[in-house]
Amino acid sequence: MTKKHLTLTLTLASSTLFISPVMASESHPGQALHEEHNCLRCHIDKPYNPEKTSSYPKLVKSVRFCNENLGIGLFDEEIDELADYLNHTYYQHKKNE
Repeated sequence: MTKKHLTLTLTLASSTLFISPVMASESHPGQALHEEHNCLRCHIDKPYNPEKTSSYPKLVKSVRFCNENLGIGLFDEEIDELADYLNHTYYQHKKNE
């Protein structure tokens, strides 16, 4: 193996080692909650309407409403994680509105 090939091989190997943890952490913690509690079973027909939930505080309030009325049992931190995931994935509201 030439010096050029060895350098390229080591560079690719170190890049792979560096990228792997980043890729593993790309999953949003709210996504797991969304999937675990099967939110789409109720929201499948009209999934997440930004017009109905027109701000981030209203989104958090809606997640809290579902949690309380369906007896899901999420903690406040999990409600925030789920709302953040929904906002990131579907709504894109500014959080400081």
